Amino acid sequence: MKILVTGAAGDIGSRLVEIFSQLEGVDLYTTALAGLRRDATSIHRDFDVRDEAFLNWVREIKPDVVVHLASIIKMPEGMSEQTAHDIDVVATENLLKVCVESGVQKFVVTSSGAAYGYWADNPEWIDESDEVRGNDDYFYSKHKKEVENILQRYREMHPQLKQVVLRPGTVLGPNFQNPITSIFEKRMITGIAGTSSPFVIIWVDDLVEYLIEAATTDVSGVFNVAGDGTLTLKQIASRLNKPYLSIPAWLVKFMLSILKPIGLSQYGPEQVKFIQYRPVLSNKQIRKAFKHQPQKSTREAFESFLVSSDKEYCK
Repeated sequence: MKILVTGAAGDIGSRLVEIFSQLEGVDLYTTALAGLRRDATSIHRDFDVRDEAFLNWVREIKPDVVVHLASIIKMPEGMSEQTAHDIDVVATENLLKVCVESGVQKFVVTSSGAAYGYWADNPEWIDESDEVRGNDDYFYSKHKKEVENILQRYREMHPQLKQVVLRPGTVLGPNFQNPITSIFEKRMITGIAGTSSPFVIIWVDDLVEYLIEAATTDVSGVFNVAGDGTLTLKQIASRLNKPYLSIPAWLVKFMLSILKPIGLSQYGPEQVKFIQYRPVLSNKQIRKAFKHQPQKSTREAFESFLVSSDKEYCK
């Protein structure tokens, strides 16, 4: 089996590559911009997924399975949204076209719970039948929605290309850094009045196991990925031994509208919904369809993150 992994140098991709490299009967091909440790058991290229050279390489190797992890979670300083869109959306559609042309059998992709969007009328627990709405004023959510729409179109037009679309909640692992972990670093945890802001978390090793099973078995479909249970912001603050302050949404928006323009906050008022209306993912479907079962609950994943990270998050 020929397996191609994009985004192989990331937190998830590097762990996935390590395990794939140990499996018998797998010819592993990996790509990333830079930073991946060379491994004698795989063939690696430092390609940008936007480049035609990358697509030509896919045509050359004709993989059986593509695991597509390349994505922008947080735009680096100086990156435009158009560049992020080209990487997230345009490059994914181009890769899908080449997969169909080259006879790839399965396309495994990490989407996100953010694809559902941050909306006041989100159900208490979101399942895979709920609409993917995204938020056009939050690039990550918007891009995930657009990619999901493309994937849906390809499922209808090219059913021979099987898909596994995984929609993780918050992914945590040792020394992970993302917009969620930055919340944990604050001296005070700030919440929005009127909502408990429940988080669902998946431990990185659980997500990797799901990716391996998705790539190497007959399973197909769209699945939420989350550990059991939730953690509210107030519970997170208590575990970190930090004060918790609940502020009305209108006041937070007003403060951010002042702080962002003068460079004292990276977030604007439009991102209050990111905390106010969390998409809380049900994991019932993935529990039914996959042999792997989450080894860590949301609470246990959070505890493991604190224990295994170099930073001191607790006060």
